[in-house]
Amino acid sequence: MALWGTTRVDYENFDNDSGSSDEEYSAFVEWLSELTAMDLREAKGDPEKQKQALCRYYKRGERANLTIGELIDFLGVSSPSIIDMADYTEEEGDDLMQISDALTQDEIAQIVLPVISQS
Repeated sequence: MALWGTTRVDYENFDNDSGSSDEEYSAFVEWLSELTAMDLREAKGDPEKQKQALCRYYKRGERANLTIGELIDFLGVSSPSIIDMADYTEEEGDDLMQISDALTQDEIAQIVLPVISQS
């Protein structure tokens, strides 16, 4: 669990449909965005690793009951977007969005999420 303000949030088990507060939701979105930006920075230039990072992002987001619209918005629309946070150029961001658009539910479902230590 991590501390956000005065609220403890268990990010790996966060469920937006379980009566979470706005503060908990914001903390989860910030955590997911930062984690994904880090993943994407490490995957830069490798489409297969980018695909895996995107699958992990969507799987975590869907597991937390965020909508696909929210996830796409955080990834490439809102400012700063996750793509911005990962320091991708506009062209790299466009390429990443094409990878995202081509993902299937099966690909997302098959990805294994690593256990993340939260202190």
